[in-house]
Amino acid sequence: MTAMTHIPTTSVLSQPLRLPCGLTLPNRIMKAAMAESLADQSSAPSEALVDLYHRWAGGGAGALITGMIGVARGINEAHAVVVDEESDPAKLAAWARAVHWRDARLLGQIAHPGRQAPVTVTRHPVAPSALPPVRRSHAFGPSRALTAEEILELVERFGNTAALLETAGFDGVEVHAAHGYLVGQFLSPATNRRTDEWGGDLDGRARFLLEIVRRIRQRVGSGFAVAVKINASDFRPGGFDIDDSAHVVGRLGGEGVDLIEISGGTLESRSSCLSVRADDEGTDPDAYFAGFAPRLRAMTDVPLALTGGLRSRHVMEQLLADRVVDIIGLGRPLVEMPDCPQRLLDGEMERLELVGPPNPGGMGELLWYTAQFRLLAQGKEFNPEYARWHLAFDLLRAAAEQPAATMRNKWAALLHRPVR
Repeated sequence: MTAMTHIPTTSVLSQPLRLPCGLTLPNRIMKAAMAESLADQSSAPSEALVDLYHRWAGGGAGALITGMIGVARGINEAHAVVVDEESDPAKLAAWARAVHWRDARLLGQIAHPGRQAPVTVTRHPVAPSALPPVRRSHAFGPSRALTAEEILELVERFGNTAALLETAGFDGVEVHAAHGYLVGQFLSPATNRRTDEWGGDLDGRARFLLEIVRRIRQRVGSGFAVAVKINASDFRPGGFDIDDSAHVVGRLGGEGVDLIEISGGTLESRSSCLSVRADDEGTDPDAYFAGFAPRLRAMTDVPLALTGGLRSRHVMEQLLADRVVDIIGLGRPLVEMPDCPQRLLDGEMERLELVGPPNPGGMGELLWYTAQFRLLAQGKEFNPEYARWHLAFDLLRAAAEQPAATMRNKWAALLHRPVR
């Protein structure tokens, strides 16, 4: 397939952006991370996942952030990609090529779930501190506190995963420090009760993230992008708030970070990270976290990306023109309209009107999104009426061929993976 030629527009959305490392993004639209659940049985990218990214690359976004890539085995949701020494370099390289046929950049989102690992994966997840299960739910187990030695090993794992992705042809990585995953757990005083050098005051709680960024920078080339996704707020009492976020963002600017993506919420927020809106703080409901961006902008010259609820082309352009942020992140719109970035760039679309799942929330919504990812990977069009029982039937049919533990992990992936 050859790249299509499009008529340039004068929209600020179409302007390229040069990151501090020298990598240039061809436009200001970024596909945000969504959990695809399309890894194969070896936790490598499947052919369907590669095909899905080939499709998304053709949609016109200048940068694509992958769904969460695990830095260690045995702790991630089923069908999540893991990148470590056991990974197949050829499969990773195929993933990168699937994006580079078009003038687009691919960043792998690397993460560890910490205490948000479902009980079907581990009954005793690790975390900064020993805590009850997430939301005191039977879906998660009580966490145990990581030792100092284990923390240093995880820092090394993040650096190793980044280096392997660079070798495979990726253009960068995004460290997931938001939504209550392990790095975010270290940042938050609600989940980090440590009194050693990895806890205590905010600088101690931020040490894990900063050491990860430093180790990645040591392991990769100078032109490889390093991004961080961070909460503007956890939206929970005693959690990580905008003051904390501003301080950490300010420190990231001196660590060679190339892009900071603003998000918010956790599974234990007043609203979960699936539905939280910053209009609780009096901001535009069409851009969930935009109200926090000026505070973070004042702390850094590092390019900022904003993801969550962005639907109006006018709002996107205004945020960019006013330099509130530098990149617009889109997630769910690319499920229903894989080519919506190009349509926005060409001025053909003023607003992204989404159908959404028939029964928002819970397992039904997650099944619905998983089904849509599979449709797109097959080259088919979005189908809001696609019956969820098709997916359930596939899983049940596979149960006769795979161990019970494997099937439990598949259902755990559907029950607990977040979709933005």
